[in-house]
Amino acid sequence: MFKKIIASIAFLSVPAWAAQPPFTGTDYSGRYECTGMDSHIGEYKGIVKMTLDPKQSTGEHGAYDFTLTLADNSRYDGFAIADMNSLAAYFAYTDPEPKDYGVGIAKITTTPDGKVSFTKHYYAPEYQGGGYGVETCVKG
Repeated sequence: MFKKIIASIAFLSVPAWAAQPPFTGTDYSGRYECTGMDSHIGEYKGIVKMTLDPKQSTGEHGAYDFTLTLADNSRYDGFAIADMNSLAAYFAYTDPEPKDYGVGIAKITTTPDGKVSFTKHYYAPEYQGGGYGVETCVKG
């Protein structure tokens, strides 16, 4: 009886957030080739790499490390979260001086030839007085 009481107390003292369900969503990790249009720089090309963080992913919500490298080797590091076929991302240029950072929201789809793709609309509140853009990325 005493062991059951101790076990019950131990169970009740564990916070509810500590017992997260396992990740059951789609893993969107990979390398994506991107084309975009930015309100300041115009057309651009780049590569997005996303890597699932399994410790922070739970249920249908996948947490990711997110890196965008442009054709001129400018790099933006960040993170993203996916919820089924939606993706939200934060990114920041590796040089903090120009205040080139932002947030984006994307819809994840499949191309006609079966490749995973997303189109991300983003907002950069401080870069050159504020800006926005859109990029389409296809998993290679």
